Amino acid sequence: MFTNFLQNIYPLFIEEDFELLSEDEEFNIFSEDIDMIRFAKRENTMFYIVNVWNMEKVDLDSFTFRNNAYKRKLKQVFKQLNCSYLIVLNLLVTEGEIPLIKPEEFQTNKEIYTVSWILDLQYNKIIVPKKEIDDVLNIREIIYKVFRIINPSIDSQENKQWKEKNGRKKRFFLRQRTNNTILTFGFIIINVIIWLLMELNGGSENINTLLLFGANEAFLILGRNQYWRLITSIFLHIGISHLLYNNFALYIFGSRIEKYYGKIGFLIIYFISGIIGSITSIFFSDSVSAGASGAIYGLMGSLLMISFKTKKQIDGLNAFTVLIMIMVGIGLGFVMPLIDNAAHLGGLLAGIISGRIVLQRINKREY
Repeated sequence: MFTNFLQNIYPLFIEEDFELLSEDEEFNIFSEDIDMIRFAKRENTMFYIVNVWNMEKVDLDSFTFRNNAYKRKLKQVFKQLNCSYLIVLNLLVTEGEIPLIKPEEFQTNKEIYTVSWILDLQYNKIIVPKKEIDDVLNIREIIYKVFRIINPSIDSQENKQWKEKNGRKKRFFLRQRTNNTILTFGFIIINVIIWLLMELNGGSENINTLLLFGANEAFLILGRNQYWRLITSIFLHIGISHLLYNNFALYIFGSRIEKYYGKIGFLIIYFISGIIGSITSIFFSDSVSAGASGAIYGLMGSLLMISFKTKKQIDGLNAFTVLIMIMVGIGLGFVMPLIDNAAHLGGLLAGIISGRIVLQRINKREY
């Protein structure tokens, strides 16, 4: 049965651009003596390895020993693979019952993550341990296709139920996409430089200086068509305390968004949230406004969304903690003067929506 399964899944893997990994050029994957074959595929910055095990020839202790040894080998050569993360999927093919493999604990700072599924050829079922990733690169659908080839009369109800469940509830996965946060620190440096320039040209709290450098003002934007102010105002700060507070918040939230959404995702969320914050400000505020607060609340909204959807802490911050920070900030905006809560709320909403869209596209592309 294993050989038959292998003969059918091999061409499907090749069609999906998987490569067979073998050091032996004369390796016969359809030999009756084969107990495991290995496929690999690179997808963007992710590297995937699929191990297909013949559990009629390999006992669970041997599988565990060989799997751990292979993980140690991968750790040694990980940098040579030039990828951000590596996912190893073990397909344990059997015609009998074997114990479920305990899922590996997911950690955001982990570079290699192992997933194990049991493929029951007797009942044409995929058995996935609870809390384990249940689809990788559409491999689940490939396996069901093989099941249908081997036995066209199988009941595909389980596959239908899985599709319906995942159609109703989109799963999101969390992983770090970059190791540096150069954009976050770059924006902090830009904010400081522009603030110093304003201080040298009349002061950052001077209305004329603020307008000269591109602050947000309803008449100039709507009446004079100076729409560029919706962006330039994001980099201006009124006074030293405003600068320090926003840069500190940008470091806390921006560094996490840049790491887990990637640099392009960070830029999309930051500028969309900042611009929407500026737009809501000119419609709900009569005064000249400036600051990165709208963009920062957008980052907070995106962080809240990704933490809530993945059920994970983002470098020590969970969804509840971020929500409390948002509520405190918005609450202070209602009781303290000169705080542009319209920009905060507009940026927050824009961040939640844009963050969800970016995360959906990332997950669709990588999983």
